[in-house]
Amino acid sequence: MQLDRLMTRAVTRIAKSGLTGLRAAPQVAPSAPAPKDDLRGSGSWANEWAGSRSAVERAKSLAGAGRRRGKANTAPVDVLDGTIRAKPLMSVKDVKLHNWIADRLEAEAPTCSLHAGVALRAFLVVDEAFSGEDPIAGLVADLLIADATGQPVAVIQREDVVDAGAQMRFVDALLDADIPIIDLPGRPSLSQLWSEISECLPQD
Repeated sequence: MQLDRLMTRAVTRIAKSGLTGLRAAPQVAPSAPAPKDDLRGSGSWANEWAGSRSAVERAKSLAGAGRRRGKANTAPVDVLDGTIRAKPLMSVKDVKLHNWIADRLEAEAPTCSLHAGVALRAFLVVDEAFSGEDPIAGLVADLLIADATGQPVAVIQREDVVDAGAQMRFVDALLDADIPIIDLPGRPSLSQLWSEISECLPQD
């Protein structure tokens, strides 16, 4: 079963990396006799990975609840070992730009936060009365600035030169939601970029 494999993976990860990290752990009780080596029993270090274990247990609980409610009408999709890998969220160039904007925000608008690779579904809501294909499905904002309450302040976006239809839906959705769009050219002028950003920031 898929969830059983998740539990197995979590336990395997504990076994591989748990002992390595614990060698640097400080002694809690100096008066206690020191062990002969750095190793501890599995019961002690496993507790430090309760987050991984509880996440798997939570997934198992939710899956069971779904079956009881009769909502799981489709067969679960198994994740095959070795088929999922991480990829960069941003290019090295975009990381530098992100960090530059984040530093400026920290200095001049500390209540705001900067987020990368945000699906429009995370901060836009399509009216329930709307019928038809989801107009914002698959659309992602390159950079999103949010205020202290989590409300979107502005989106910084490169033009989608591959899919003109997606670009039109992206712009239309943000205009309809009254969220400013700041165009990000291939070689942006940082002074011009910050000028456009600062116009969108809340004036505290």
